[in-house]
Amino acid sequence: MNRREAVVQTALILGGIFSASTLQAMDRWEQLATHPRAHSATSAFLTETQREIVARVADLIIPRLDTPGDTSPGAIDVGVPNFIELMLRDCYKKPAQDAFLTGVVGLERKGFLSLPADQQTNSLKQLEADALKDTAPTFWIITKELTLLGYFTSEAGIKASFDYQPIPGKFEAIKIKPGQKDFMYGNQA
Repeated sequence: MNRREAVVQTALILGGIFSASTLQAMDRWEQLATHPRAHSATSAFLTETQREIVARVADLIIPRLDTPGDTSPGAIDVGVPNFIELMLRDCYKKPAQDAFLTGVVGLERKGFLSLPADQQTNSLKQLEADALKDTAPTFWIITKELTLLGYFTSEAGIKASFDYQPIPGKFEAIKIKPGQKDFMYGNQA
């Protein structure tokens, strides 16, 4: 299974969890994947500072784990910031793009990158609380959804979260032990 297929399958499985704008973007992404000349991959969507903000927010959502017994990659390690920009630029409609840009510009004006880590986290908690009151897409909702989608459809994200068993392989009914990762089956490329 390639990444495009994994993203589509993840969106279908988790369809009830994603916002309407993300589901529409997934549909647009599927269209672009079948007609690659329908978009321009060379145009920039974010400034360099905005890219750094998106990367830091993604890193706060899914940080790299480097503890004894668990060295899982984080959102930055699997390329989530680039995935977010690609999805926003090529797949989201203008209202969602504008909402995202409004949010990232707001963080930029507040000097988000120069804040201590605990204040960055508090800023994001406030964005989440505000997003829960809003029915329209927001920077926080879009970023959180795309961070999770990008991470859990990457090979490294799947392997860090599941006991990856490539197909072909034999089927065995097993009992999951406490603390054991769930299984993820997929085709070997």
